[in-house]
Amino acid sequence: MPMIKQIGKVIVSVLIIALLLSGCKMPASKAPTTPSEQIMTTPILLQTDTPSMVTEVTVEEPVHTATLEPGEVEPPASTNTLAPTIDIPVPTVTRPAEYTLKDGEFLYCIARRFNLNVEDLISLNNLGDAVSPGTTIQIPQDSVWPGGSRALQPHPTTHSVLAGETIYSIACDYGDVSPEAIIAVNQLEEPYDLTPGQTINIP
Repeated sequence: MPMIKQIGKVIVSVLIIALLLSGCKMPASKAPTTPSEQIMTTPILLQTDTPSMVTEVTVEEPVHTATLEPGEVEPPASTNTLAPTIDIPVPTVTRPAEYTLKDGEFLYCIARRFNLNVEDLISLNNLGDAVSPGTTIQIPQDSVWPGGSRALQPHPTTHSVLAGETIYSIACDYGDVSPEAIIAVNQLEEPYDLTPGQTINIP
């Protein structure tokens, strides 16, 4: 009987060893292993930017594309241009030694223009009040307008020419204005003819 038990133990031991050996030969239940030298050999791209981190930049287009040279100043945006102002010198009225009356001029007109006392003018030339155009008169050098304004109308202004008017008669209408000044500011040329309705500047 003891002999039979020992044989049984031996058989059980052999079966256990056989099962263990068969388990080593069938590793189907184990996950396959990867050699250590092959681990992480494939590069991985990581995207770190998220939509919240992206900032949209808006670039405004310039109003003009002209390139300025060094020292140049950018012109104003307005395209309206004004005509340049021409500064025309007005002749200074000087007192001549003598003067020839033109059509439309008279003694009081000459006295106002040259800052004279009309009585001195009449006395020096032995004249009456009425003197014909073309008469040459002497101009007193030590006479002065007796007082008050020599101007008959306010000026500078503009004047609308009437029929029969000349630059000489218009100058007399304003008192202390000379025909030479009217010619200069209006850039008139000889024979200085004027047209009715024409507008001229009175300095």
